[in-house]
Parts: sequence; C-alpha cells; structure tokens
Amino acid sequence: MSRKFDESIEDKFEYQGELRSLVCPTSFPELVEALDIKGTLQEIINFATHEDDISNWELLMDQQNGYIQEYLDSISNFDNNVLVSNITYLTKSNGIRLGELERMLGVSAGYISRTVKENTSKKLSINVVWKMAKFFDVGIDDLVSRDFRTPSETADLLRQFIAKLSTQTMLDEIEWNCEGGYIDEINPILSNLPIFSSESDGTVIYHPEHMNQTFKWTLAGDIYSCNAIDKDQCLMIIPFQTEKYKRSYYDFIFYNNNQDGIYKTFHCNDPFSRLEEQVASLYNWILKKVDGIRLAPDVRSIIQNYLS
Repeated sequence: MSRKFDESIEDKFEYQGELRSLVCPTSFPELVEALDIKGTLQEIINFATHEDDISNWELLMDQQNGYIQEYLDSISNFDNNVLVSNITYLTKSNGIRLGELERMLGVSAGYISRTVKENTSKKLSINVVWKMAKFFDVGIDDLVSRDFRTPSETADLLRQFIAKLSTQTMLDEIEWNCEGGYIDEINPILSNLPIFSSESDGTVIYHPEHMNQTFKWTLAGDIYSCNAIDKDQCLMIIPFQTEKYKRSYYDFIFYNNNQDGIYKTFHCNDPFSRLEEQVASLYNWILKKVDGIRLAPDVRSIIQNYLS
C-alpha cells in the first residue's frame, strides 16, 4: 500500500500515488467525501505494521473527525417544524407509512411517529435524520432546512421549459440529433469536453459537477441535441447513471456553436418538483421521434384538418 505523510503540507497526504486532502464539510455531498477520507485514513492505520509510526496519521484522523463532528453539530440545531413537514410530505408522496419507514430504517417502532407529532419538543437523532436523507436520496441539509412543499421559482421555470420542449417534440417542431456516447460512438466535439472521459473499453464516463464525485457516472443512453432553442446555442440532453443507484438522471448542456469548448450545464435532479419525471418523459419522446416516423409540421396540420 503506497502512503506518505508530509508534514509540510497541511491537511494533505499521499495515498496510492494520489494527493488527498481532509474535507471540512458544509453540505451533505461534502460530508460523504469527508467520510470517504476518514475511511482511507482508518485503512492506513489498520494496515500499518508495528514498526510504523502512525501518530501523524492518528492526528489527521482526529482532525477529520473534528471536521465531521462540527458539520453534524451545525445541522443538529435544525428547525423541527421543517423536518416534520418534510417527513410527512416525503412519506405521503412515496406512499409509505411511518411504521413502514421505521422498519426500513431499522429504528424502533413508534420512534419517528412519536417524534414528528406537531408541537412536540422532541427531535430525531441526527443519525436517523441522516438515514432518512439517504433513504429518500435528498441532501441532509435540504431535509432539515428546505420546505419541500414549496416549489422554487427556478423549478417552475424549468417545468415550463421542459413542457414546451416536450410539446414541440411530440408535434415534430423540433428535430433531435443523436450525438452518441452509449450505443453510437460519441461525437468528437463532446469527447473533448472536460465533463467526459473514456475508459479503455470505450465506456464514456460523465463527470457531473453537481453530483457526488466519489461515484463513477456512466451514460444511461445516447446524448441527443437540437438547434431550435437558440441560433448560437445547441441544446443537449445527457442521460446518466451510477451502479450505486439503479436509476437514470438527466442533465442539459447549452453548447456554443461559435466557440469550441464553451458550454453551460443545468440539471433537473429535484424529485420533489417532478422535474425528473418530466425530463424522462421528454427523453422517451425523443427516442420515439428519432427512431420512428417523423411528420413535418405542415403535413401534420393537413392530416389533422382532414381528421377533424
């Protein structure tokens, strides 16, 4: 096992030829990264020989544990009313009873249901809150601070955007092109972007900046593009997945046709605004239109007038 501690580099160490840093988390994804660093340090300590001086590694472990505990302490002072509201919303939205949730999380019967009663002074332990965040695939900071019942203005804007794209796609007013990456070979323009890389077997790896970087994200289908949104910008939809979660996610890219390598991304990974369902439906319509029979808008109009 290759490992190296360098006292001259604060909060950093080398492991298997890679420079790693301690993580002071300020969000749930960063907490996951911090726990990964903690696990690496623990592995180094566990595999050390009797002749090895592990005092510096133990010092790093204490520092990392301190950073993790600071974050847990900061979110433990949450507004219980927001958490209670979100638990009620999440369980009802997913058709789960509190008793079922307790069994699935492995907590004692009645613990959650007693704690989420209105006007109660009790709070759930941060460990249980963490388990719920992982179970519902939401950020722990969102779970305790953001009211999921209130859709954001951005989510409303994206819903309208995706709805219009879907309608235009169904009516053949938008022509989508396959850029590959899954079944077909990926467009060289995309393969040169820093958000994509390839493995030796040709598998395209996607690097979404807003997702957990400790997971390996691969494409879940081919990338599709259209030029109907803006004359200078090409819109692309990227389906991706990870082995850890058996589901598909979707990102959008606006690629500047006049400036190579210039792009902007935005994502719709917000299950509580139903954006993911909308994008999945849009992607399925794209597949149908690209692989199926297309009708020009004027031809469609003639046929519809005849049928009406």
